[in-house]
Amino acid sequence: VERTSYTYDTFEREGQVQEFERLYHQASVLLKTERELWPSLNIVAGQSVLDVGCGAGIVTHELAKQVYPAQATGIDVSRSLLKHCQSTYSCAEKDKRSEQTTFHQGSVYELPFPQDSFDIVYARLLFQHLSEPLQALKNIWRVLKPGGRLCVLDIDKDWSSLYPEPDTPVQLDRAIVEKQVSEGGDPWVGRKLGSYLRTSGFAKVKTNISLIDSDQLGLSNYFGMLSFGRSYQSKDGQFAAMREDVRPAVQALLDGPYAWAGFGLFVVTGQKL
Repeated sequence: VERTSYTYDTFEREGQVQEFERLYHQASVLLKTERELWPSLNIVAGQSVLDVGCGAGIVTHELAKQVYPAQATGIDVSRSLLKHCQSTYSCAEKDKRSEQTTFHQGSVYELPFPQDSFDIVYARLLFQHLSEPLQALKNIWRVLKPGGRLCVLDIDKDWSSLYPEPDTPVQLDRAIVEKQVSEGGDPWVGRKLGSYLRTSGFAKVKTNISLIDSDQLGLSNYFGMLSFGRSYQSKDGQFAAMREDVRPAVQALLDGPYAWAGFGLFVVTGQKL
């Protein structure tokens, strides 16, 4: 059983479609920032890459373009999410470089790959949902080749801001954080990642922070990618009511003269020596 605060397969069918659209939008919006990071990570042609918690699969396909003619592999615990991913890509315009991808259903706690399989392991917005991050890192270490590198991207709740700050989004956000924590997640994981990597044996550990904000993305795009996760889609009447209360407040911000929202994307790297 996956020990995580986010489970795509708990959504109803309609909820899965909506959540996949949000994940796809989120990945698309963040892709420019991530591409700009890749040269510093030395992701180059010929390397094998594993994208853990690959979600909508956009990043996996983009990584495949970077390492072509080698292969990029995506893995996600949700079989339903991978089906959405594969059917969406099959209908999209293709680039032969991004066709060098394979997708597997599986858990980061029990990666189904031999030891020393990958040059690069990439994990984006995954560790905030993991109840046992050190166990996940132990498995990532196993599948990395000697000299291989890990890159983890995630958030830290204290590195996010919104102004003006209406009451209803703040209340929903607090409720979601409480729900995530109660299910084993960690919305403050960003600051901890470097320590986790070092404890797990990684060398050359480095933490950088990229600012993601509404001036770059547009306020509508920014709000559209927010990760509300299972609690936002919950059948719990409390969350459903809070969600409805938030919509007019967000619309008022979009219609207003100026609002700003932003968060720090923690980018943490380490190497298996």
